[in-house]
Amino acid sequence: MFDREKELNTQRKMIAGLRGMEVTRYNGPITPRENAVRTLTGKTPAWLGTDINTILPRMIPDNRARGMVIDGKPFNANEEAGGPDWFGVQWFYEPSATGSMVKPGNPKVKDIEHWEDYITFPDLDSLDWDKMAEECAAVYSEDQLNSTQIFTGFFERLISFLDFEDAAVALIDEEQQPAVHRLFDRLATFYDQLIGKFQQYLKLDHITLHDDWGAQRSPFFAYETCEEMLLPYVKRVVESCHKRGMLFEFHSCGMIEPLVPIMIEAGMDSWGGQPINDKWKLYQQYGDRICLSVNTDPALSPEEAEAWADDCISRLIPGRNLIVNVAKDCPLREILYCKSREYYEKQLEQ
Repeated sequence: MFDREKELNTQRKMIAGLRGMEVTRYNGPITPRENAVRTLTGKTPAWLGTDINTILPRMIPDNRARGMVIDGKPFNANEEAGGPDWFGVQWFYEPSATGSMVKPGNPKVKDIEHWEDYITFPDLDSLDWDKMAEECAAVYSEDQLNSTQIFTGFFERLISFLDFEDAAVALIDEEQQPAVHRLFDRLATFYDQLIGKFQQYLKLDHITLHDDWGAQRSPFFAYETCEEMLLPYVKRVVESCHKRGMLFEFHSCGMIEPLVPIMIEAGMDSWGGQPINDKWKLYQQYGDRICLSVNTDPALSPEEAEAWADDCISRLIPGRNLIVNVAKDCPLREILYCKSREYYEKQLEQ
């Protein structure tokens, strides 16, 4: 147990400091890594906040193609991003969007029923994993949860092969579905092998899978389609993580509230969805089965941040954890840390 009066005094100093006075940060009883593990495994954390240390080696073709590289060396996305991914699909980086896309109109796979004629799966053993681990050692953290991201998942990968319209049709066309199942089955095996390499050489303990399932107003496909065509394979990726003692997060954009039960069925530990989804409603419905994230405004003033923190903590339900994404330079970060420390200490005493 920590000294409650000491912590309360620190909280007062913290809030005051954010208004222009001196700030003193109390060193918590556990590391951010331990706190993140508690949060993501349904145990009572010590504070709200799940900082994750992301490692994205440039030797992974998808990372470079998508313009997402974090490996301890400088990376200029405007000059270095884009190019071929794992499967030779060419991506083009758009600086204004700080992201990459495949130009439509010339899909790599001309006939999904014969995708094997167009797609060659990479040989993971051909990569110099020892060199990759050596290069990434500079950004590895002993105190944080170390993670990487898999670009991309199943539907996004299908889009990259076929273009969006043909990918959407392939999911529901009975004649094309068997070929899609064969492709997703092979992808799930590939991702399992990839996750094994990440765990063995980079000592990672958290994986984020990117696979957008929705647009601004609704999912791209019906619940039943997602259940039949995507659930079995996403579930295998989750199991690939769990069997190695790793945690799984789903990064999926769009208004996909109706698909949360599928995420739960797949065994996902957390989902980082967009604010267009009613996270507090979902928290009340499913917060005991999956950890949801809530985004915050990085421009909050100290007064606004304190009000936001009070409102957030008032909504918390014992036994249901939450990830709050806060920018490192936002006043809310420190305020929420102090106030949630007091809240969870009380929970542990009950």
